[in-house]
Amino acid sequence: MKTTFEPNRKWIPGRVPDPDTVTPIRERYSARSGERGVERGLALNPIRIGSVGKLRRRPESEPFFRRAKTTKQAILVLSSMESDAARRTKGRSKPGRVLRHSLTLLASVGLFFGVYATGNADAADRPNIVFIMADDLGTGHLGFNGQTKIRTPHIDHLRAEGLYFSQVYAGCAVCAPCRSVLMTGYHMGHTSVRGNSGGIPLLDEDVTVAEVLKKAGYATGCFGKWGVGDAHSPGMATRQGFDTFFGYYDQVHAHSYYPAYLWHNDRKYYLPGNSGRASDGLTGVERGQYAHDEIQTKVIDFIQEHRDEPFFCYVPYTIPHTELLVPDDSLSEYAGKFLEPNPYVTESKHYQDQRQPRAAYAAMITRLDRSVGQIMTLLKRLDLDEKTIVFFTSDNGAQGSGGPDLDFFRGNMHLRGAKGMMYEGGIRVPMIVRWAGRIRPNSSSDLPWYFADVMPTLAELVGVQGDLPPDIDGISVLPTILGEEAVGRQQQRHEFMYWELGTGRRIRKGLRMGDWKAVQMDPAKPIELFNLATDESETTNVADQHPEVMAKIRSILATCRTEARPQIEPPGTGDWRFR
Repeated sequence: MKTTFEPNRKWIPGRVPDPDTVTPIRERYSARSGERGVERGLALNPIRIGSVGKLRRRPESEPFFRRAKTTKQAILVLSSMESDAARRTKGRSKPGRVLRHSLTLLASVGLFFGVYATGNADAADRPNIVFIMADDLGTGHLGFNGQTKIRTPHIDHLRAEGLYFSQVYAGCAVCAPCRSVLMTGYHMGHTSVRGNSGGIPLLDEDVTVAEVLKKAGYATGCFGKWGVGDAHSPGMATRQGFDTFFGYYDQVHAHSYYPAYLWHNDRKYYLPGNSGRASDGLTGVERGQYAHDEIQTKVIDFIQEHRDEPFFCYVPYTIPHTELLVPDDSLSEYAGKFLEPNPYVTESKHYQDQRQPRAAYAAMITRLDRSVGQIMTLLKRLDLDEKTIVFFTSDNGAQGSGGPDLDFFRGNMHLRGAKGMMYEGGIRVPMIVRWAGRIRPNSSSDLPWYFADVMPTLAELVGVQGDLPPDIDGISVLPTILGEEAVGRQQQRHEFMYWELGTGRRIRKGLRMGDWKAVQMDPAKPIELFNLATDESETTNVADQHPEVMAKIRSILATCRTEARPQIEPPGTGDWRFR
């Protein structure tokens, strides 16, 4: 047995075969060449039987994690291990007599003690879920999509080991509404938060993906930018299904990478090395603790703490969103490498000045990539690699103004538009899904889907579809992720996908129906129509040539949305000052 990938294996929701019992050797693809290589099998530790009779193997590095006094020490070691994945294909091993004996012993003890017969085993056998979301990262910012100026080796390797969806869309073209769609499974015509001011909260009656997964026995954690409910509002993460939150509740607070504090659950977590942003009435001078790194520390903490139970780790990173600041150890890689004709300077100082915006932006993306690599290395070192499904995406298309040089880096590739627009460049995002042994490495799909589909997909993955609200707009894409034969049904497709942005008479709208894409950026102007099959860059409006298609689109637009509740900040929030 030389590979764990079995595309025709029947998928049973909530039950994942223990890789210790079926996978003495696992086959990998090299991220650099795509050639097959065999990764060295891990030796089994002496059997340990706990209250649930769990059988586990421990990687060689685990003693370090037990000895490390701080998570930051662990992260430093993880950084030094980042190149391990590229070297793994050099190892060769074969299952010897000891390994065969160990597997037999495992099976025997499992049968004797009823490992899978206990009440807690179902939860323990479900896959861990890590959902990583960058902020304003474009499809073209990644090496595997042709980026040559910015290094993203770990994300490129993730793509080589997983499934890449080339036609996935965010929930919206900007931050907060996109997160509302992701959390609730409702598209922009129905979801709770449709404004982008920073503190508009989800409601108590909203059901989130975290709440659904908690019912399946998952530990839930969110680390980064929440954006759909300020602290102490009904929408704060810990009131919406997350056991643990660390980061920024208000997305305007997240505009600062050296803030005076972050939030840990319902309390402020002060960063003594930072004096805070000058535009918030603080000095803005001291910059000792980069918020992204503090968030990464808590991600590592959470995964280590919950290694023995199923967990949902939602990581909405804040970079590479403007503000263009990054520690010197990252900036030095790109400083002086590019011409910098347009230093980024603002009068308000809401965002700090940056004399090397191109270098800083590239460095932020590479630091993001490094953090992704640390998570993947940790999963391998904790023996969670084959028990964890990992998603990587961005919250919307790349930003076209405010500092990042969209054209210089070709952040949205050939797609028209940028963040805030209903054209493809504003809403199409990268999406990688990787699960060792379950998803074919280096595979691709052009199935169109969007963030409303995340909740039903994860619910089907763990077998709790019955806990979903009955009227959500999302559909499960699990048959495409794991294979239709494995899941036992064909992939359903959307009749249409819908986006909007704005309020009252100023709503921008976008709709995709098959290969047809309708855009109305200005409500006072006619709807544009593009055929994405022949015009992915949306260069030619063909609305006049297809009246029957336009009639269908108008009928959908007339019925696919309900009026939003008032999109205003609750009292005491959203004042742009975070002291």
